[in-house]
Amino acid sequence: MTQSLRMALSAPARTARRGFTLIELLAVMLIISILAVFLVPQVPKWIDQANVTACRANLREIGMGVTSYRTKYGRLPSESGVRFFAELITAGVFENTVSAARKLTCPGVDIGALETKDMEPTEWFTDLDMLTGGYSSYAGRDCKNYPLRTLNGTHALVADDNDPEMNHDTTTLVLMGDNTVTAYELLDLRKKGLLGPEEILLVGPDSQIEELRKLSLD
Repeated sequence: MTQSLRMALSAPARTARRGFTLIELLAVMLIISILAVFLVPQVPKWIDQANVTACRANLREIGMGVTSYRTKYGRLPSESGVRFFAELITAGVFENTVSAARKLTCPGVDIGALETKDMEPTEWFTDLDMLTGGYSSYAGRDCKNYPLRTLNGTHALVADDNDPEMNHDTTTLVLMGDNTVTAYELLDLRKKGLLGPEEILLVGPDSQIEELRKLSLD
């Protein structure tokens, strides 16, 4: 046996592949289709949950701002509705920046739906006299009818305004006076008989929850 023949016999077999077979491509397409069927419908839910997390962070920042306001001025904000938390900017507790202004409105609501859509964020909360409930997607404490003398966990300060529908698909977040954030879930409220099958949780004077009646959209 010649040397060249021995080398040919002992060399590992090499086969060339120039791409996927039709069966492999069909298998990949099938897997992608199955994933799309199960995952795509979940995307809105994931987005809503991300907005709930961001909203919770906003409310905690507002809670710390209210505490700082009391430390700075020796009293609590006395305005109502949007003006309650807008005072954090007008009184200099929060610097009037884009990020600070955005903290005073819920990330679950399209800014284009608010009255501020044609304004720069640094113009949103500069003039208390011009503010209405349309400037934010949060409701603030109704200090005119329910003034605050202290802060504790039974006092609702700021919440999703839920006007004309809920800020989040199934959850309403409420900042309490001890800087905790309470989450009201539609499913739980319906199980307890506090909401009907098609009802949303209202915030403001007509709320189904007593403490949330102490908040104002204006």
